[in-house]
Amino acid sequence: MKLKHFLILIALLTVVGAIYAIHSQITPKPLRSFLVTEVMSSPQKDNPYLSTWTSARAVREDGSWVTISIRSHPLQNERDIRDFKSGVYTIVEDTTKSIVRQSIPLAEYKHRLAPAVSCKGTRAGQILGLDVNYNEETSQITENEQGDATALVKTWVVPELGCFVLQKQTTWTRNSDGVLLVDTKITPISISFQAVDEFFDIPTSYTERTKEEALNLLNQRAAAAH
Repeated sequence: MKLKHFLILIALLTVVGAIYAIHSQITPKPLRSFLVTEVMSSPQKDNPYLSTWTSARAVREDGSWVTISIRSHPLQNERDIRDFKSGVYTIVEDTTKSIVRQSIPLAEYKHRLAPAVSCKGTRAGQILGLDVNYNEETSQITENEQGDATALVKTWVVPELGCFVLQKQTTWTRNSDGVLLVDTKITPISISFQAVDEFFDIPTSYTERTKEEALNLLNQRAAAAH
């Protein structure tokens, strides 16, 4: 092969390689379904021990997600299903066998997960083997009964998972004296990439109720248990 033709070939391959690299950078990976188990913790008044409870979040490939909560005081097993494909927000409450449905407001669609090229924040290593970005946001809390405060929200998000918030800490510090009013942490325990359709299933034997009816029934059962 002549030198001229060889150089032209190399130039073409270089251009193709550059185009492929750019395309790879601007084309996000498709979202995978996954399940995250996490612990939420916060201080208790007049108690040295943290208040903790376990929950999970299941995310589907289309960006819809479910929060699974289990509480013991009162006993309550609940799934909050945000199905952006159908546009319906459904609460499935297992203790009272209740179903509460409503349309997802348009403002909530900004919380739908979608493949992303980049996320807010700066690179901050890994959590559970996943690359994360760290970000901080502050805001002012006014008309609070304990006094106006500054809210600081720290998040660790996963670009590979559509900027999913994997870890979070929220603090409220009172402006007048610096007292910490709120300190809530969400810490992930595990993550698994799996099918999550079962978490979106709605039992046909449950009764559809309003949110107030379901809450009243839950309170009645809690009172009867005591």
